[in-house]
Amino acid sequence: MDSISIYVGKKINFFRKQKNLSLDQLSSMIHKSKSTLSKYENGNISIDIETLCDIAKVLDVELNQLINYRYKPSSQSKFSTNPFGAHNDLYIYYYDGRKKSVVISFLTISFSEIRNVFESEFYMDIPSFDEYEKCQFYYVGEMNAFDLVTYLTMTNQTNPMERMSFCILNQFRYNSLKWGYMFGISYKPIAPFALKFLLSTMPLPMGKITPEALSFTNSEIKMIKKLNMLLLDTE
Repeated sequence: MDSISIYVGKKINFFRKQKNLSLDQLSSMIHKSKSTLSKYENGNISIDIETLCDIAKVLDVELNQLINYRYKPSSQSKFSTNPFGAHNDLYIYYYDGRKKSVVISFLTISFSEIRNVFESEFYMDIPSFDEYEKCQFYYVGEMNAFDLVTYLTMTNQTNPMERMSFCILNQFRYNSLKWGYMFGISYKPIAPFALKFLLSTMPLPMGKITPEALSFTNSEIKMIKKLNMLLLDTE
């Protein structure tokens, strides 16, 4: 079956589970049989545009979130303003002291020809990079890159109250690893939070990603105490 149909089917399956809807429930809401919906999700049959719009409406997502299939670019021109170069899939690591463990997350960047912006999808807290769709939290938004800093601003797809922002210094294309800050609303407890993360263009050996490596350095802790600010040590 065409890879686009498989991609769209996986997106429908993902958003359906985000909404805690069963196959029976969603099929009834879009007036299709359970077997037909299952074939949609498995990419076994193509979806007509009217049905796709119905599914997007029921799942409360934008239509482009179901069809934002990423073609391989014919040239690198559109990546000239992308600080990640031609890397669309990015791997994020941070240490969560509440869990006392390293947490991995998956970030994707895609260029929207229609909107002329870089769109982002953030799959936060995943079991593995192969199972990123089993994330605990899912955010969508945009990326804006400048000479010295890159910003990402995203909203939780199931709870618009939850916003997430990234701040990454310098151009990423000159280094496969980059430190940054993410900040937003913590779920336990409900409070503003900020943490540092390591971002990579490729998965890193988990044995080398330790809590100590991801924790604030002594220099950063000193700056926090002295200046009452969360500043990354960029030296």
